[in-house]
Amino acid sequence: MKLKLLFLIFILVTSFSVYAQEVEPAEPIDDVIKELNNIYSNLEYNTIAFDDLKRKWIITDPIFIREIFNRFVVNNALRRNYRKVTIEEIKQLAEDIYEGRLLIDLRQRYYDDEVEFFAFLPENEIDKKEPKLLFDPIVDPYYLNEILGNKLYERIKEQTYALNVLTKEDYDVKTGYFFDVNLNIMEPEIMFWSTTSNYRNKYLLSAFGKWGNDNIFVPGWNLPNYVFGFGITYFQSLSNNPRNFTYKVRLGIGSPSGQVYKPVTAKQKLYNSGQNIYFSITGDPLKYVWEELEDLELNLQGQFSMQEMDASAYGLKVATDFYTLRNYWNIEGRWRNLFNMFDFGNFEAAVGVASHDINRFRYTPGQKKTVDLDPKKDTFDRFTHFGYVDVGVVRTGGLIQHSINFVFGHSVEGFGYYGLKTKVMLSDTFGFDVRFYSAYNSDLSKFPVWREESYIVFSPVLRINY
Repeated sequence: MKLKLLFLIFILVTSFSVYAQEVEPAEPIDDVIKELNNIYSNLEYNTIAFDDLKRKWIITDPIFIREIFNRFVVNNALRRNYRKVTIEEIKQLAEDIYEGRLLIDLRQRYYDDEVEFFAFLPENEIDKKEPKLLFDPIVDPYYLNEILGNKLYERIKEQTYALNVLTKEDYDVKTGYFFDVNLNIMEPEIMFWSTTSNYRNKYLLSAFGKWGNDNIFVPGWNLPNYVFGFGITYFQSLSNNPRNFTYKVRLGIGSPSGQVYKPVTAKQKLYNSGQNIYFSITGDPLKYVWEELEDLELNLQGQFSMQEMDASAYGLKVATDFYTLRNYWNIEGRWRNLFNMFDFGNFEAAVGVASHDINRFRYTPGQKKTVDLDPKKDTFDRFTHFGYVDVGVVRTGGLIQHSINFVFGHSVEGFGYYGLKTKVMLSDTFGFDVRFYSAYNSDLSKFPVWREESYIVFSPVLRINY
């Protein structure tokens, strides 16, 4: 029996020796460690898509950093490229630790409060996109707990020490399609009803107002006419960008409004001479002809007087000659999203033509109707035509939304205008709308009422959307 046992041991030892000689050299230790690390990391549920939303912070408390660093030294847990750090290298770092130039970078796991990333970070690397870490980071909360001990690890998670929080806050605005109140003196709108026909599209019904018209260089205080009406906006498919509608149609009635500001340079004001109809049609129909034109937005709008007021409705007491703007129209093509300007927004450009008529009437006490002082002028000759360009940058997402547009216009009569339209919103809830325009080559003796050398309008904005 003993002979059999010795013989068996001899056979095993001999076989092992032959195998050890024939087997190829083992893989380098670094490659083995990397492979094991990859296998281990794949065992955990991957939440890389949420890395930018995970809580991140940096420990800045120098005494606490010393305590943590010392625990790593005691447990011989410092590594560089998976290899142990020598005591000589650690001594060289002592000065940085004494001077507080060493920080600790941390990231919390997405689905609980465990620390999924721990790294010692030199102070001068903190503002870099890809900082150079002092040692290999610890990416396993259980291994970190083993190094530090449960008490110290729990204290790290409590975050009761000196620290800087680096967590990204998600301020992106989500547009709602149920109810929308947009209070702006110049262009208020209340969307109060919506419906759908296939669970993807949306029809929005709104009440709106309009004061003045920038494209014909007539501010609201020069045009005593405020438009009220209703509009319908159609989205073929819902988008988080409220400008991505398929079409928008508005129809309203102009009503006389008071003069909130008396023009300084104009000698007389414009009068409202009758009820008028306002309309606006906006959309991107050319995308059905060529898909590349989906960002080309076309707009047609106009206002036309349907009747003339009785003379008594003007409220005048003595014989008076006055001017009135009765009709205007505007055609515009706007190319949105021409190119991205990073966090500043998307660049856009527009070209358009616009025209309006100016009529001169006379009021005589005792007469039921006013008298046209230019009876020989036909309808077309009463109009002044404009061409204009509009370039700007629009941002609809993030914490701050804005639109900044520069406008330049010129008329066939030789004068023109340039201006700046700015709208800024915070979380698409609070903001302001400012518009400034200035004229050039304006002859105030020739255009005594409807031309200003410059004007500025301002309106606070409040929006409630869900």
